[in-house]
Amino acid sequence: MRCPPPFGRRILTKMNERLEQIRKLLGELELEMRSGAPAGDRDFSALELPLIIQQIVDDLQPQLTPYVAAFYWFLFRHSIAKDGDPHLRVSTRHLRTAVVKSSYSQLEENPVSLGKVQETLRALESIGAIRKEGEPNRDGTLYRVMIPDEIEACRRYRAEQVSAEPELKFHFSGHDEDLKRENRIKVFERDSYICHFCSKQLTRLTATVHPVKPIAKGGDNNLENLVTACLECNATRNKRTLQSSQK
Repeated sequence: MRCPPPFGRRILTKMNERLEQIRKLLGELELEMRSGAPAGDRDFSALELPLIIQQIVDDLQPQLTPYVAAFYWFLFRHSIAKDGDPHLRVSTRHLRTAVVKSSYSQLEENPVSLGKVQETLRALESIGAIRKEGEPNRDGTLYRVMIPDEIEACRRYRAEQVSAEPELKFHFSGHDEDLKRENRIKVFERDSYICHFCSKQLTRLTATVHPVKPIAKGGDNNLENLVTACLECNATRNKRTLQSSQK
C-alpha cells in the first residue's frame, strides 16, 4: 500500500484532529444532557421578576408558615432574583445561620437547629416549592427553586380563589388589557398556559387572551371563544383580522 505524500498526510492529520474534537464535543454534550437540568428548565429574565414576586406573595406565601416562607425567600433571593438561574447549591450548615437568626439575638452564635433546617426543606419539597436536582456533595445539595406557575399547589390555590369569587361575564373589546385580571387567569388556567396556536409554554407575563372568531366577524365574548395566545400569535392574528376587514 502506497503512503500518501507529505501534503496528503498533513490533510489527513488535520481531519483526524477535527474528528477527535467533534467526538470530544459530542461526548461533553451527551454528558450535559444526561446530568443537566430537565427539559423545560430555563433562566428567568429581570422583566419577569416583578410578576413572579407578585405570584409568590399572592399564591405561595399564604400556604407557608412564616418560618418556611423565610427559607423560600432566602433561596429565591440567591437564585432567581440574583442572576435568573433557578438552581442553587446550599448546605444545611450554611442555612442554619444564613436564613433566620434567633428571635432573642442578632448574633450568629444562635443558629437554627440542623433538624429544623431539614424539616423546613422537606416542607418546601413536599409543597413543590423546591426540587432536589442531585446528590449532595461537600458544597451542599443542588436545588431548583420553583415559581408559582410551576407549583401544582399554587395553581390549585389560585383556581380556588377565582372560583370563590362571583361569576364574572367576559367583556372583550379587542384589547387584552380590557379583560379583568381574574378573567384572564381563568382562560390561562383552562389552557394550562399553552398558546392555542403554536403550543408554546407561557407564563402570566407572556400569555395573552385572543378570540378564536373575531368580534368583527360575529364572534362573541364567551369563554368558549377565548383562548390563550403568545404575544407573537396574538399580534399576527390581529393583523390578519385588520387587513381582512379593510378589504
